[in-house]
Amino acid sequence: MNEDAYQVPARNEYRYLVQDEGEEEIQYVRRHYVSPFLVVSKRCMFLIACGVLALLALAGYLAHIAQTPPPGFAEVPTDCGWLRGRWENGAYSFKGIPYAVPPVDERRWMPPKDPKEAGDCWHGVYDATRVRSVCAQVQPLQKDGHVTGSEDCLHLSVFTPSLQPAEPLPVMVWLHGGYLHMLSGQEKGYSPTEELAAQTQTVFVSLNYRLNAFGFMALEVLREGSPTNTSGNYGFMDQIQALKWVQKNIHVFGGDPTKVTIFGQSSGGTSVWTLMMSKLAQGLFHRAIDMSGSYVYNASLASAERDNLVFLKQTGCQDAACLRKLSITEVLQAIPWEEYPYWAAEDLTDIPVKDRVCGPVAVVDGHVLSVPPFEAWEKKGEFYNDVPFVVGTTEQETDISPPLKNISTWTWGDYEWFVGEKLRPFGKDVASKALRLYNSSAPCPTTDRCPERLYATLVSDMRVTCPNNNLAKRAAEALKSPVYRYLVTYIPSKAVNASSWGFYPSRFSFHMLDSLAFFGGLEMTLGTKTPADKAFQEVLTKYFIYFAKEGKMPAEWVEFPSRIALLDQKLSVEQNPLAERCRLWEENGFYKYAWIN
Repeated sequence: MNEDAYQVPARNEYRYLVQDEGEEEIQYVRRHYVSPFLVVSKRCMFLIACGVLALLALAGYLAHIAQTPPPGFAEVPTDCGWLRGRWENGAYSFKGIPYAVPPVDERRWMPPKDPKEAGDCWHGVYDATRVRSVCAQVQPLQKDGHVTGSEDCLHLSVFTPSLQPAEPLPVMVWLHGGYLHMLSGQEKGYSPTEELAAQTQTVFVSLNYRLNAFGFMALEVLREGSPTNTSGNYGFMDQIQALKWVQKNIHVFGGDPTKVTIFGQSSGGTSVWTLMMSKLAQGLFHRAIDMSGSYVYNASLASAERDNLVFLKQTGCQDAACLRKLSITEVLQAIPWEEYPYWAAEDLTDIPVKDRVCGPVAVVDGHVLSVPPFEAWEKKGEFYNDVPFVVGTTEQETDISPPLKNISTWTWGDYEWFVGEKLRPFGKDVASKALRLYNSSAPCPTTDRCPERLYATLVSDMRVTCPNNNLAKRAAEALKSPVYRYLVTYIPSKAVNASSWGFYPSRFSFHMLDSLAFFGGLEMTLGTKTPADKAFQEVLTKYFIYFAKEGKMPAEWVEFPSRIALLDQKLSVEQNPLAERCRLWEENGFYKYAWIN
């Protein structure tokens, strides 16, 4: 057979023409070509599959690692995103958490804005292992003082012993003092710590709020564009915003949103009193502790706006737009620190000059406060938050910063001369009665500085202790909830270490002694603690924590006005031990010189 073949290259197919004995037949044969790479892939298919699975497993592990906090850290979800905090000293801490949109630029002198409502939440996990800036301030309170801080300061911190306790834990929200002008919620020895949370099994929250002119400047031009048509009290609005944050989020930190205690010292105590009287804070807290807060609180918005025109003049501005362009330093330098309305309030630790009073920082603005606090309690139909209330002071409040730096060297002759001279403008009877009620035969627990102690006691009674007795009395008459009153009589084991403290070397029951003891700051201020110092600290802590947990004091601490609790190395109660002294100051009109702001 003859056979000739013809190739057709157009397809992967070959056609053979077969000729045999006159017949013609076409046959097709398909040939399959296999790529050598495909051959290799088939041979390696198992290994490749194993490799892919290994890579997927590795990716999953890395994703897990990325989402799992390192040892010593923890993460929690809030309404605005995840936070990463730290486990340290027996408790978790989450610091520097934003609770409001930064009040900068056009938001300066405006009410705080919730970050979630403003679309200002963060992406990913927020680093809550460190504090952020304090609010803008100047120290000392004068034009050429040292400027620190930022306007981007509305942060809070949470300290909790457990993120998943068997039962939700009581919550204590700390409002720091500083005349509404300075300090922060993150001061060492004067704010919550992990150790305190672990020791007390309580969740603590501390916060920064706007201060001085940034937080409290009342001016008519600042009403422009304001959604509330008011000015001033921005710092109080910040505190209310922080309490709203607590209500929404504290459960993820193990806290009970139905057991929130607000407590504050000095202007923080004034803040507590403000929140008790504000409808904006309704339902945001359930107990309150006012430590050495102010008594005078009745300035109207209109009067404050007039008083503060001196600030506007010193800025050189005519409108809000100009004011919002000023630098932090320019704002702080324009504050009337040493001229009326005397925002520095330098004379509040001395016997007053007759008819000289400091102007207001906090005001009755018609928004945060609709009427003066006492009027709210006494006028039918006005709103106030009816919660268990503790009012506390220290026996020698003014010893934190005496008016005369040589007072520690006074003789009894010096004491009598100063009291007589300073009280003479108020009448001879006032001076003579004061010297009779505060005389050199009064018991003195130390062997030195006794004239200083008695002078500080006199001024403290006039300016703080007796007015706060009156405040507590009015509260007890108005509230259905229990009211308690305490006076710290404990004398520290030694004088304050002024170099570490930054103030006067106080020797007696000075302003802040109670708050420093509660937060573990006594060792910092005294240098070392004796068993007596520790006993006082334990007494104060015991009763504060009991109140936060139970909403009342134990049976041995009797309600006011039946008894006043005296806090020393142990608790004792007496029936109005200062009645005669307080009557002198009240009957002669001295309560108008009580602490303000």
